Amino acid sequence: MAVFGVADYQTIDEIQQYQMGRYISSNEAVWRILSFPIHDWHPVVLHLAVHLENGQRVYFTADNIQQSAARPPRTTLTTFFELCETDEFARTLLYSEIPQYFTWNPSSKTFQRRKQGERVDGYPNVRKTDA
Repeated sequence: MAVFGVADYQTIDEIQQYQMGRYISSNEAVWRILSFPIHDWHPVVLHLAVHLENGQRVYFTADNIQQSAARPPRTTLTTFFELCETDEFARTLLYSEIPQYFTWNPSSKTFQRRKQGERVDGYPNVRKTDA
């Protein structure tokens, strides 16, 4: 952003310079007035942990050293291996494909199968659900 002017400024007002230099098109103005989302959130990005065996980060305090060492935290990678042991379909997927078919539940630290309905004709990425 560049703001040019023919004036002798003793003090620089950065807020005024920002407001003078910012351009909002009519499309963006209407979009903001109607409170539409500015950025698209699809597809959802999921951080998939990658670490060596028993190499995940462990956070502990003086009170829970024994417990943290005995039971390291579950990560998306360790849970993926557990999922592959129990789910026949998950065995056919690569680690990077798991977010397409499963959602990560951070509170229980498990993958859950996505609940998808039938596709709606004429509308990509829209599905019928019972919800």
